[in-house]
Amino acid sequence: MKTLSSTNKTRLKQYTAVAGALVAQSNLNAQVVATDLNPDVVVDSLSGPYSLDFNNDANPELNFFVQHLSGASSTQGVQFTYEGAIAGVQLSTGVSVVGAAGTGSSSSSFQISALNNGDPISAAGNFGTSSNATLGLDALVDAGALGQFPIQQGNFLNQSNKFIGAKLTAGANTYYGWVELSVNANASQITLHGFGYQSTANSQILAGEGANSGLDMISLADKVTIVGTPEHVSINVTPDLIGANVSFVSMSGQTLKTEKLNDVNNTVSFDALSTGIYQVVVSNGIEKTTQRVYVK
Repeated sequence: MKTLSSTNKTRLKQYTAVAGALVAQSNLNAQVVATDLNPDVVVDSLSGPYSLDFNNDANPELNFFVQHLSGASSTQGVQFTYEGAIAGVQLSTGVSVVGAAGTGSSSSSFQISALNNGDPISAAGNFGTSSNATLGLDALVDAGALGQFPIQQGNFLNQSNKFIGAKLTAGANTYYGWVELSVNANASQITLHGFGYQSTANSQILAGEGANSGLDMISLADKVTIVGTPEHVSINVTPDLIGANVSFVSMSGQTLKTEKLNDVNNTVSFDALSTGIYQVVVSNGIEKTTQRVYVK
């Protein structure tokens, strides 16, 4: 186990104090109600749908499901079989989600947008009216002598820790919320991480807002500790940075390796990197912080 230096201990104490103050302040002015699903909720074709209730009023707004697809059909005299899965969500009356009309073969359908952490969800968003929407579809169509045709659709397919932006209408009031989720590569599983909504009517919310008790108000540099050795680099981050990217950049500016941070404590090897000095860049898509390391 690596021992924290005196500098890192000081930074950790400072961060803890700042985080504590932010939590206390957010409790006094709580408008965003966020729920961390711990453990995460996994939905597949065997588990059945999961009903998500933003405000816990026993009237779920979103129902997430995974359905296995298998069968045979024909079109214009061509016989074919198909096999795959679809991950989707059913919307209750008065609920809509951010998205856009599909393109190409999906031009007649509404495609839910996969939002990033911090994206605004407000009246300015494009909300669809469809009662069912696809998160991810992965199927293989076998048309015999004509060949096999893979079909992959949905903005959440093979995406981790993305957000749905939702609008809830209750009488004359409108409320905005978010759901954080991941969908695997073959659409056979949805993992729900958490959700939140703005309890003040007609007020904007940011995707992921409220989930980390004010961590979004702390600069990225204060959320990341990077400690390098000649063989690897240890990167410790706050929970809201899980899923962020870490890149190794040469001194000439060439990005040689990029990985995702999968935990609060990460160890990334220097495999395939030549001896020299590199920049380790941690980025959440909005901010980035950089530190130089030596690779043996």
